Amino acid sequence: MLKLAWRNLWRNRPRTLIICSAIILSYALMLVSMGISEDTYTKMLDAAAEGAGGEVLVHGDGWWETQSSDIVIERPQAAQKALEGVAGIDAVIPRVVINGLATSSRGNEPVRLMGVDLDQEAKLADLTEDLDSGEFFSDEFDHPIVLSEKLVDKLGLERGDKVVLTASTPDGEVTRALFRLDGILDAAGMGESMAYTTLAAAQKAVSMEGQLTQFGLLTDEAVAHEQVAERAKTALEGRGLEVLTWQEAVPEMVGFIQMDEAFGYIYMIVVFIVVVFAIANTFLMAVMERVREFGLLNAIGMTPGRVGKLIFWETALMATISIAIGFGIGLGIHLYIADVGINTAEMYGVDMELAGVNMSDMIMRSEINPVKWLGATATVFLSVMLSAAYPAWRASQMAPAEAMRFYE
Repeated sequence: MLKLAWRNLWRNRPRTLIICSAIILSYALMLVSMGISEDTYTKMLDAAAEGAGGEVLVHGDGWWETQSSDIVIERPQAAQKALEGVAGIDAVIPRVVINGLATSSRGNEPVRLMGVDLDQEAKLADLTEDLDSGEFFSDEFDHPIVLSEKLVDKLGLERGDKVVLTASTPDGEVTRALFRLDGILDAAGMGESMAYTTLAAAQKAVSMEGQLTQFGLLTDEAVAHEQVAERAKTALEGRGLEVLTWQEAVPEMVGFIQMDEAFGYIYMIVVFIVVVFAIANTFLMAVMERVREFGLLNAIGMTPGRVGKLIFWETALMATISIAIGFGIGLGIHLYIADVGINTAEMYGVDMELAGVNMSDMIMRSEINPVKWLGATATVFLSVMLSAAYPAWRASQMAPAEAMRFYE
């Protein structure tokens, strides 16, 4: 039966090649789409955690919602010591966040100034990688500030120029602090209004000595963020602090990824429904072209069941060959994209931001998820086999007399 099915496939090569090409291209496209999506979602999740400031965030109760300057972390040393004793926390990163106005002789621009410890921040992300010119907190200036390229252009600044920050202290008083432009960051690597200074300089600028705005927590990969957040809440109970996972802090990103993934699956389902119907139609036409053949097979004693099995064997062989070739093509494209990548900034030519997370510098690559690839393979094989169900049944119902009448 298998030998006969193999011979039948190549009796009409154009028809077989057309069906195989549809399966191959659909399957390869599915694998490539899944690989790019998997890598993109992983990068988006990492970018979201980095943009939020950590996998788990700790700040004064209500600060994340209002970003108010009067909500601070009192006695941060005690809170940090408590957090460092929590199982599953790999790093505790202190920060001061100031929302204010940056002023130069040329004008004013809103700014979000982050007071950071570079050594601690490097555990989450190396901020110096985005440095376009100048230095990141050099010893040349007592109060250095690093601004984005766009902000520098708008304010008409050069390295060493004065930048005046106007902001509110925790007591509600408006204060001004003088900084010197130390470095300029690549515009594609950060938000336009983002700026950085040392932790001590930020605390001094808004009278927050001995206080912090936020702790960013890095967690052990083996422990779920939600579990670490619950442990942190227990450790900080009674201190008036709020603990959020990055998913809770940036729900827009989580919702976007879930929606995009759902649309991706819907798209694939629609594509395969179209392909399945096209294949089923081709199979049915093939059966109608072979009416006399099937009638003669019945006439010489082949049972209707065996005729149907013959169609299924032909389909199984065609599906196996197509999947093997499609897998090879999909794997080849995957390896190429994984190595070379697709630069989204060059593709779209504009800055990309989602839920406050900058994605302009994201290079799309491809990543294999074995479970999804196996699931796609099984789906394609079953879809092709199901597409042959009706043609196989139709072939099994043909009688010799019907075949003779068809050719009268």
